[in-house]
Amino acid sequence: MSLLAWIALAVLILSLLTIGWLLLMHWGDLRLLDPMTIKEERQKKERQELMNRRFERVSSEQAASLSRSFRGLWKSLRDSYRSFYRRLRALDASYKKVKNPLASMAPSQKDRVTTLINEAKSLARDTKWAEAERRYLDVLQIDPRSIDAYKGIGQIYLKQKLYPQAKETLEFLLKTKKTDDTTFACLAEIAEVEGDMEKAEVYRVKAAEASPNQAFRHAELAQFYLARKRPDYAWGPAERAIELEKQSVKFLELAFDVAIANRMPKEARELYQRLRIAADDADRASHWKEKLEQIEESMGVAKDL
Repeated sequence: MSLLAWIALAVLILSLLTIGWLLLMHWGDLRLLDPMTIKEERQKKERQELMNRRFERVSSEQAASLSRSFRGLWKSLRDSYRSFYRRLRALDASYKKVKNPLASMAPSQKDRVTTLINEAKSLARDTKWAEAERRYLDVLQIDPRSIDAYKGIGQIYLKQKLYPQAKETLEFLLKTKKTDDTTFACLAEIAEVEGDMEKAEVYRVKAAEASPNQAFRHAELAQFYLARKRPDYAWGPAERAIELEKQSVKFLELAFDVAIANRMPKEARELYQRLRIAADDADRASHWKEKLEQIEESMGVAKDL
């Protein structure tokens, strides 16, 4: 080898030793900031992967090429180290604010998130799915932790019967432990489509428990049991639904059907009377009366209407 080649090799070895020394000096900081040891960072990584699939982006890090000269090699390695160290520091600082991720946002950003979510909900009501999804994705660019955005995207996929995509998005919310009755209800619907009734029942129960004062959640649970010929399980949630909304014809009729299925003539008769008054519909009242008379006759109960 020529003298010039030996000098270049010596410079390269010296540079690598210098970088190794710097990494050794700061190893304690780097070890404490190891992203894979932070639970929140693992969740962030999953969120990022989920967002990347939604945007259909495939990200890859570009390897920096070493310069032939000592100055280029040293600058590249030094800048890479400093950049890596700064990113880890920033990461550690940001995750100390996980209790209120919007706290670090500027007021204009918070307003923008609120506006986008409202627009997305309005577009979804008008069945403009693509535009609504776009708004939710814009929210996630501003606030990657937005529960409303993930939930909204999951509901959009569910409305379009895109069950695998809806399931992936909604199950991600389970990992964040920030689920609500809507998330559980959506997952229950997906489980029913997949034929997993055991899981569907668990989610229906959790949806009712997560929102105990929402009559329709109890009604959904009662309807689930009634549809699967388990009326004895349906009576409790059906009764709770009409306790919460006493004049709801829909819930009164559901409770009436559950009472009929359970062969409970006394309760069925009381519900019939309430239904007849609440609905004020002679044709429907005649239909309910016929069902009631059939169950009473089969059980030998005297008619008293």
